[in-house]
Amino acid sequence: MSTLTMEPGTATHSQLLGEQVDTLLDEGKINEARRAVDNVVEKARSSVGSDLPSKRELASFLEVKGDLHRSLDEFEEATADYQEALSLLGTDRSNDESVGRVCAGLAFVHDCEQRTMEAKSLYERAIACYERLTPPLLLEVAGISNNLAYIYQAEDNFDQAETLLLKALRISHEELGQENELTASFCNNVGNLYLKADYGEQAREMHMMALDTRSKILGEHHLDTAQSHNNLALVLVQSDDIDAAKRHFDRALDTYEGNLAVGADDYETTVANYCDVLNSLGEEKAAKALKARATKKLAKV
Repeated sequence: MSTLTMEPGTATHSQLLGEQVDTLLDEGKINEARRAVDNVVEKARSSVGSDLPSKRELASFLEVKGDLHRSLDEFEEATADYQEALSLLGTDRSNDESVGRVCAGLAFVHDCEQRTMEAKSLYERAIACYERLTPPLLLEVAGISNNLAYIYQAEDNFDQAETLLLKALRISHEELGQENELTASFCNNVGNLYLKADYGEQAREMHMMALDTRSKILGEHHLDTAQSHNNLALVLVQSDDIDAAKRHFDRALDTYEGNLAVGADDYETTVANYCDVLNSLGEEKAAKALKARATKKLAKV
C-alpha cells in the first residue's frame, strides 16, 4: 500500500496527498486511495488543537477526502467532509482561499443532488472568497460563475444567467485571450443561452466565435470543434439558413464518426438534431438514411 509521510504545519502536504490520491485513482486503486486519505485525516484529527494552524491542516486533508468522495459520486460522505472542513476554517478572512475551494466543492455536490438553493449560496460564497484575495483568483471566479449560471438558466432566470456567463467570458478573455480553449467554451455557453432565449443574432455571433477559436487551436477534427459545428447549425436553422446549417451538421458528423469511441453520445445528439431538421423540411427519406447510417456506425463501437 502506498503511504505518505506527513509533517504537521506544512500546507503543501495536502497537495501531495491530493496528487497521491489522483495517481491511485488513475491506476484503479480506489481502496488504496481511501486508506491513504483516512490514515492522514485520522492522524491529523488526533493531534488537532485549538490553534489555527492545526485546524487548517486537518481542514485541508478533509478537503482532499471530500474531493475523493465527490469523484466517486459518494455525495453524502463528501458533504460531511466539506462541512467539517468549513467548521474548522471558520470565518477568518485569512482562510479565504481554502474556504473558497471547499465551498466550491460542496456547492458542486449540492448541484449534483439538485439542492439548488444550497448550491447557489455556496457558489456565491466561493466567488466572494476568491474575489477578496490579493490578487483575486479570477479564473476560479470565472469557472464558478459558469456553474452558477447553469442553475439560473435551468430556472429560466435569463438575466442572472447572462450576467454570470458574460462575467466568466470577460474574465477569460482578459486573462487568457480570445484564442484560448476556456474562452471558446464560455463563448459556446453564452451562445447556448442566447439560442434558448431566441436571441438568434447574438447566439450566432457567440457560436461563430467559439467555432473559429476551436478550429484554430484544436483543429477541425476535435470533438469540441464538432460541438461548435452542431450548435452553429442549430442557430442557422432557427434563422432559416438551411443550406449553411446542413454544411455544419455534416462537418460535425464527419468528426464524430472519426471519434466514436469517445464521442458516441454527442454523435447521437447531432444525428437526432439533424434528423429533426430534415423531417421538418419534408426530407423524410434523407432523415431515415441518416438514422440508418448512424445505427450501423454505432453498432461497430
